[in-house]
Amino acid sequence: MNENTAVELINEWLNLAKEVGDMNLNRMEYDEERYNYAMDRMDVIRQEINKYHEHMNKC
Repeated sequence: MNENTAVELINEWLNLAKEVGDMNLNRMEYDEERYNYAMDRMDVIRQEINKYHEHMNKC
């Protein structure tokens, strides 16, 4: 993963977090399937970013 990919993943995570937050605050209709997808995807992104940080700390 390079720096650009990391930034793209962080932006995706932020967009998903906003979407989940909007669902929780009833700013948008709650969609359980979309909510679960967003939560799962955010977890995957978090793991990928953590791996990237670990790799960068070794360099």
